[in-house]
Amino acid sequence: MIPYIQVLYRSLACHEDFHPSDLDILRRSIKFNAAHGITGLLLRIDEQFFQVLHGPEAEVDALVARIAVDPRHKYMEVLLREEAPVETPFGNWSMAYDALMGFEQNLGLEDDGHYPEITPVRAHDLIALFAKTSTSVDAYGSAFPYSRFPGEEDGAYLERLDGLA
Repeated sequence: MIPYIQVLYRSLACHEDFHPSDLDILRRSIKFNAAHGITGLLLRIDEQFFQVLHGPEAEVDALVARIAVDPRHKYMEVLLREEAPVETPFGNWSMAYDALMGFEQNLGLEDDGHYPEITPVRAHDLIALFAKTSTSVDAYGSAFPYSRFPGEEDGAYLERLDGLA
């Protein structure tokens, strides 16, 4: 049996929220992830990216290595990498996108200019929150640009995003 993993990382985006580079990341992710059995969610939280990826270990590790050198973000920090069940918490989504405000989950910049430490326990809580977010977006949609419409499958989502590019 192929081992599956999940990875949670955060990084600092090089562009403002909803910049065209976010759309490019999302469109490429949908295509790549679908072809490699990877699912996940990319969140913009203030000026940060948080992303959780789930899939076959070799595929996810290779993707994380590619993401680490992507010039559209910096200061990538892997918060959690662990074995995972084959069943994904992100349904049939190869990739989804949404946004949260940092203060909502105490993830924003602190008064001392640093981002909060994310312990392994907190990382698990965030993965559960992100999975719940994806379920909510799938059922009800989101007001944020580039998010999926309720029940929107990868093909229709990608077609709509291609129209925005």
